[in-house]
Amino acid sequence: MGLREIVAETSDPASVMERVVAETVTLVPDADGAAIAVCRDDGPLCFTVAAGNLEGFVGTELPLDGSLSGIAVRSGVVQHSSDTTADPRVDSAASRALGISSMICVPLRRGDERIGVLNVASRRPGAFGPADEANLDKLAGFVSTVVGAAIDLASVTSRLLGADEPVGAADDPSPRGQVAYSGARGVFVANVVRPGAAVGSAARDRIEMVLTGTGHAVVFQPIVSLHTGAVHAVEALSRFAGPPEQTPDRWFAEAAGLGLGGQLELFAVERALALLPELPEPLRMGVNVGPETFCSAELIDLVVTSDPHRVIVELTEHTGIEDYPGLRQARQELRALGAKVAIDDTGTGFASLSVVLQIAPDIIKLDRELTSGIDLDPVRRALAGSLVGFGAETGAEVVAEGIETADELRVLRDIGIAYGQGYYLAWPGTLEEVAALLAASRTPTRSRAARNDPGPKLARCPFARSVGDRGGTCQAI
Repeated sequence: MGLREIVAETSDPASVMERVVAETVTLVPDADGAAIAVCRDDGPLCFTVAAGNLEGFVGTELPLDGSLSGIAVRSGVVQHSSDTTADPRVDSAASRALGISSMICVPLRRGDERIGVLNVASRRPGAFGPADEANLDKLAGFVSTVVGAAIDLASVTSRLLGADEPVGAADDPSPRGQVAYSGARGVFVANVVRPGAAVGSAARDRIEMVLTGTGHAVVFQPIVSLHTGAVHAVEALSRFAGPPEQTPDRWFAEAAGLGLGGQLELFAVERALALLPELPEPLRMGVNVGPETFCSAELIDLVVTSDPHRVIVELTEHTGIEDYPGLRQARQELRALGAKVAIDDTGTGFASLSVVLQIAPDIIKLDRELTSGIDLDPVRRALAGSLVGFGAETGAEVVAEGIETADELRVLRDIGIAYGQGYYLAWPGTLEEVAALLAASRTPTRSRAARNDPGPKLARCPFARSVGDRGGTCQAI
């Protein structure tokens, strides 16, 4: 939703008046319908919105003279008809056609300014009593103010957001300055009309722009053998160009908050798998998705149309999972295609361990929080060692993420972890850089492994500044 839509939705007089008539029908127990007609100066009353049995009034014009509504507007006094079919002030034929037998007409005024009239009707003669009339009369001032303010606001915001009145920034009279100032002015108006809505609108615009392919790149972080240094697989990672400069996980969280999380995940997977044919064989490529996308038919379609035997689907979220049967079914479908299933960020809590038990993945990826400082923490070593034993019993590979030091590498290798990734081993990089690293890793590596030297590293990845990466495994797609 853009700024114009935000303002239109919130300040459109019709939308405000629709809420007024809906609340009026709720307020008056015997009301079967309500309507608002607006007027300017001595012009006719135009019925703009209505609810219930007065909906047929919408679009109708009534003269100020010769109608009960007009009398209310001109006099500024509430008018009440107990039997509209016999009241000479009311069009009896129209009353019968609409099924109206009694009606109250409440004038809407701001000081001496005429705004219009609020009509409340019932199918039953004599439905309204003095209490209904008094309550509506007391609300007339509020309704008049709300409806009048909505009309005024619509007029003002229309001019502010329109292109017929360009206004430049004081310090930049150029067309570019005018456009920038006009955009800032629109955000100001939208935030006043509905606080925070402009922020959400800007975020939606950013995500939708990414979904067109603008400002998005795919890089690959190698997963290597901790004993030989050979490249075993790669993980596809999304990178986003700002503004704003924020980590990929924030982009995906933002998209999820706007209801676009699944779309962005599938987009990222599609972009990554499109590059799979260019990845040197027999390397596999890991792509990351949340539970909903993991279970989607769209993901299966993307895997089918690639080379499934070279695809690893990593499940990245562990909290709030309710559909374990759906996850197990999706795992079976992916395995039937030849793809492998990995559980990402394992070891960060009971939820991740529960997912491992429920899904029985092909690959268990230890979270960087478990890897970081494992050389100094016996608890981390014990937990990682237990997961290695679990993997050995179930046939799952164990991959340690976020390896940043030679000491971490040494301990992970000593407790039996075969594969790892992290900045100490290799930065995320382009396909060309992965190919170069692969070629280098095919050289004899026994002496490198013996001295904890991981060998060649990739260069920093595109958009690194906007990612804010400092260490450990980059945030996944």
